[in-house]
Amino acid sequence: MSGATSTHGRPGGALRRRARLASAGLCVALVAACGSDDPAEEGGGDGSGAAAELQEITFLNVIPVGSISNSAELLADTMGFFEEQGLDVTFEETQGSAPAINTVIAEGALLTRVGDIETIDAIVTRDAPLLNIGSVEKGGGLLRFISSSRQPIETPEDLEGTTMGLPSIGGTSEKTLDLVLASADVPRDSVERQAVGLAPGVFELVLSGRIDGFVVSLDTALTLEKQQPEAVAFAPSDFIESGNQLYMTSRDQAADEAKADQLRRFTRAIEQAIAFMVEDEANGFTETIDSISSAYDVPSFADREVAAEALTFFVDAWTADGLDRVVETNPDTWQATYDELVDAGIVAAGEDPSDWITDEFAPDGS
Repeated sequence: MSGATSTHGRPGGALRRRARLASAGLCVALVAACGSDDPAEEGGGDGSGAAAELQEITFLNVIPVGSISNSAELLADTMGFFEEQGLDVTFEETQGSAPAINTVIAEGALLTRVGDIETIDAIVTRDAPLLNIGSVEKGGGLLRFISSSRQPIETPEDLEGTTMGLPSIGGTSEKTLDLVLASADVPRDSVERQAVGLAPGVFELVLSGRIDGFVVSLDTALTLEKQQPEAVAFAPSDFIESGNQLYMTSRDQAADEAKADQLRRFTRAIEQAIAFMVEDEANGFTETIDSISSAYDVPSFADREVAAEALTFFVDAWTADGLDRVVETNPDTWQATYDELVDAGIVAAGEDPSDWITDEFAPDGS
């Protein structure tokens, strides 16, 4: 929670100042044009100043808070970017995306970060009143299918006749699998599915022949490739558009003037955090890792080489549409994702997905 951690010492002062300039200026501006270089004057992002009372909001994490994929949000907390924007952000874990979506609709939290697949599925299938306020992790997602070099899975066609391990049945990982199969017209029922969890130790099930492959996060895949010479990683994003991560709120909260202002402050802080990490990449993300580690236990940071490699992938994903569009949704990609879900039989056709996105809350204030 940012309220619990925002008072600790913050490393990375020089990079922090550059990140502030880059984000006020991913528009590339001088301090004189974009505002004061004094954080006390920048304050809540509306000229209210740091002395103003912070506004409390809740952000729902659909995965453990200490996941490396939460680095942008965690850094926005530990470097004080949320505080500069006048926010006191509480991170709250949920058991997956479904309860997060329901909680946001019920206004128990302002926003969450979920995948495009589950967002579109909820809107079309359940008529959920959701709004995508900006994609942040782009480029088709960072899930990986892990198999063994004894029987490698390197193309969608290789999946036919296999048994795949999934974190859970019916979740985003399974829908991603179905989309990959559909991309090559591989029958969905040709792949057996088993719930096996997420731990790297699941690879032993592959080596023993109980399953042929399983779905993991990027950082777990990188760890496995380093530790297990036989591990083969397959990137679904090489074959499908779907799999991007986005910030989502409810339509009612987006229409509330005060909450809309909080959403803009949030995306500006995320933009600052991403700008910081773009600068820090040349340093191997040393200051990023140190700052986040000062307040949060991120297991993937234990191996700094793997952590830096993973963060490089994330920076590339966050900036896929350019530094000036780090928390915005590409309408063409969004449409392509909907079309893929329709073609795979996951959602019904006949909807206009442009109705479910907005750039109103983009960091540049558009």
